[in-house]
Amino acid sequence: MPELDLEMLETMSDAEIARTLRMDSTALGDFAKTIAQNPNSTIEPAQRLVSDAPGRLAVAGLGEQRQARGIDAGLEMDRTIGEGGMGIVRLATQRSLGRRVAVKTLKTGARDDRTTLRLLREAWVTGTLEHPNIVPVYDLGLDESGSPIIVLKRIEGVEWAAILRDEGAARERGAGDLLEYNLRILVQLCNAVALAHTKGVVHRDLKPENVMIGSFGEVYLVDWGIAVSLREDPTGRLPLAAHATEIAGTPCYMAPEMMGALGSLSERTDVYLLGAILHEVLTGGPPHQGTFKQIVASILLSRPVYPPSVPKELAEIARRAMNQRAEDRYASADEMRLRLEWYLRHRGSLALSVTAAQRLDEMRALIATGEAERARERLYRLFAEARFGFRQAIGACEDNDEAHRGLHDAIVTVVTFELERGTAEAASAVLAELEAPSPELAGRVAAAVKAQRAERRRIERLQADLDPTIGRRTRVGVTTALAVLWTIFPQVLARLEKDDPDPPYWAAYLCTGFLIVVGGVLIRWARDSLSKTAVNRSLVAIGKVFFACQLALLLGCRLIGLSLQHAEVLNLLIAAALMAAYAATQDPRFWPSAAGYLVFFFVAARWPSLRWHLLSGANFVLLVNFLVAWWRPREDRPGMVGGRIHAYRVARAARRAKKEPPAP
Repeated sequence: MPELDLEMLETMSDAEIARTLRMDSTALGDFAKTIAQNPNSTIEPAQRLVSDAPGRLAVAGLGEQRQARGIDAGLEMDRTIGEGGMGIVRLATQRSLGRRVAVKTLKTGARDDRTTLRLLREAWVTGTLEHPNIVPVYDLGLDESGSPIIVLKRIEGVEWAAILRDEGAARERGAGDLLEYNLRILVQLCNAVALAHTKGVVHRDLKPENVMIGSFGEVYLVDWGIAVSLREDPTGRLPLAAHATEIAGTPCYMAPEMMGALGSLSERTDVYLLGAILHEVLTGGPPHQGTFKQIVASILLSRPVYPPSVPKELAEIARRAMNQRAEDRYASADEMRLRLEWYLRHRGSLALSVTAAQRLDEMRALIATGEAERARERLYRLFAEARFGFRQAIGACEDNDEAHRGLHDAIVTVVTFELERGTAEAASAVLAELEAPSPELAGRVAAAVKAQRAERRRIERLQADLDPTIGRRTRVGVTTALAVLWTIFPQVLARLEKDDPDPPYWAAYLCTGFLIVVGGVLIRWARDSLSKTAVNRSLVAIGKVFFACQLALLLGCRLIGLSLQHAEVLNLLIAAALMAAYAATQDPRFWPSAAGYLVFFFVAARWPSLRWHLLSGANFVLLVNFLVAWWRPREDRPGMVGGRIHAYRVARAARRAKKEPPAP
């Protein structure tokens, strides 16, 4: 049969629907009429002769027993306590035991072979099933007129349907809330149905109207009138499920296979009906509602939908129990009962999981907005709440798979967040909370941690390399000694020039050579200290360049025929250029020295005769600059100029380092 949906049914006539469902038009018409009048009422099977013949033999045997006993003689009838379409229930006293009982008989106008057999079969089934949730049958027989008499335990209570949505009734009976109360009733109902299935009996009409709740909380499954047997019954007391091809049951709760010849009845048919009752508990109404065609489509498709307010675990139980395919439902009522009891036992744990899952959703939403980096404190607060909630749920219920998954997802979410932001060690600390992280994620974190540690080592080396406090005393001592010599030597040359207005170049070579030798000796003596940091190495390098340029200048000026006077003036310009380069690339605190050399150069160019005094003055400015900048730089204080320069150097070096492969 092709799968039907509501749109297809809306375009089909009743005759086409009957052919598609392999039903005769009369049965379909009765079905439609029942739905139009009251879809919660039970459709009785037609009781075909193939199943009635054995039943008549059972009735005949009961008649023979009646002649010997006279069951009604032992009863003292009282008032009527219940009445249905064909039966009537009276209160009576059983004289032999002096106890109050309920006596069920047929109405006077409803007595015929079919109704007699139906009532007797209900008694036979109920009497066979001895269970705390099934009303006990005390006796069964026929009166003098041949009408059946069933003596039952008297039940003082109400139909479950009457209190299904009554919060007050649940509280009166000591339940935590209405949902818990109804689920505990359903668990007991599953017990009764499971017992019936062990006897090979399928109820076929499970619904809240057929469940009685006693005054002390007793739960009784009643109305076994359309039950069928899955086993051969030689006594003929029960019709076989294989013969039950006509439509029967309550439309609002029906399973697809109950629609006539659409499938075979089995224990899983009752499982479907239990799921339909759970659906009503969760939503407030039966699963199949609406017009005739809407109900037919709902029965055939069996795709219940639940609002977000319904606990996910209960919705999953209901969906599985009401699966369109019988083989995909719970295998038994007992299996469904176990799942319901699992939910009841761990309901508190599941509630914790739901709250924790909400925090996890908030975490993901915060990360998705891109605001998590600035709202890191809020992210970790949500993570702490989610983690605590999931762990509490697991503590209350170790087999709460939802809590285990939620805790795993919360941790992975934070680990991924930290990895994407380059904080690998934070990711590693969070990942350590997972007992068995995935190899892929663990590998990513390990690789990121390794790279981050390598980067940190590189930054530490850069910080040490750019730290001006390392080798400071040696650097100050060497530069001070050389600066003092540079300040004094021009005065020596000025003295020589006074004696000889045109001193030879060899005097300049001698002075420059002497300074080179002294500088070389000092650098050699302090090589360990001066080679440790970039600050010291750059200073040594610029000193070497200065002496090399000075020597080259002397040689060049000598070759082109310039006097030593012009060479010494140009020497101020070279010193200004080198100090400007050092200030621009290494330490901006030396701009005063660069400016001093440049100013003295222009003054010397205008008055060359003052060049030696000007050179001494410029070198003295450099000496003072050295002492001010390096003697007490206080680089360890971020507010000081030296500290800011150091931080700037480190940051610049770190940016450059990122462009290079990390150190092994």
